[in-house]
Amino acid sequence: MDAEQLFPGALREIYDALSARVLGLGDEIVEQFSKTQVSYGAARKFVWLTPVTTSKALLTMDMWDEHHGSFLRSVIRFRHDKYTHQIDVRTAADIETVAALGWFEESAAWGRKHR
Repeated sequence: MDAEQLFPGALREIYDALSARVLGLGDEIVEQFSKTQVSYGAARKFVWLTPVTTSKALLTMDMWDEHHGSFLRSVIRFRHDKYTHQIDVRTAADIETVAALGWFEESAAWGRKHR
């Protein structure tokens, strides 16, 4: 599986924006494709992008702390130091909204196991 197969059409813009943001956070970050999603990890995985429809994807991010925003689909507390944030993404601008909050950096810190 690769980006063209997993994120065709309008989804490609979303993938491209996310990939540039996350891979730009450090050389140690690894991008991995599966049949259903792309994930990014360092010492552990911290961001996932899953296509839902031909025009919508689900962005999932693990972070140390719980964050709030009207655009969040849900926040799941798995344990005292892991909050999984789920965001419906319809455009690359949605990725930029998350980036402006610094959440990708926070999520990468969780993935690196550096608080």
